[in-house]
Amino acid sequence: MMKRFPLIISLLLIVSFLAACGGNSNALLETNWEWTALIETMPAAQSVVPDPENYTLVFNQDGTFNAKVDCNQVSGSYEIDGDKLSLMPGPSTMAECGPESLYDLFLAYLILIDSYAIDDEMLILKLGDGAGEMQFQNAGSQ
Repeated sequence: MMKRFPLIISLLLIVSFLAACGGNSNALLETNWEWTALIETMPAAQSVVPDPENYTLVFNQDGTFNAKVDCNQVSGSYEIDGDKLSLMPGPSTMAECGPESLYDLFLAYLILIDSYAIDDEMLILKLGDGAGEMQFQNAGSQ
């Protein structure tokens, strides 16, 4: 019995690790994420997003995403491999949202995303080449 104990503990740790990895991508899906902050590294800057409810992102189970980008709507597809994430924006409405809109910035950063992390109720979308990150808060289920 004592010889099997380390094996059982090892198997439990592996199962727990795999469940935690799978749970992270599941936490990403079907959640309404509101963009709250942008952290840029070149030059170093941090910005709070006014009206986060106007900049939302939802990852669907079928590999597609929907985004509300101020007064416009965007859809596309995404791919996840571990913590790696890539978004391929597709159709978008093109209304003029006004001079204060972050529409262009939001779309420009979507294609730069290369990985993600979920920390409690926060989604962190990391930009490639260490350019920074977009931070989103959980605004409930879709």
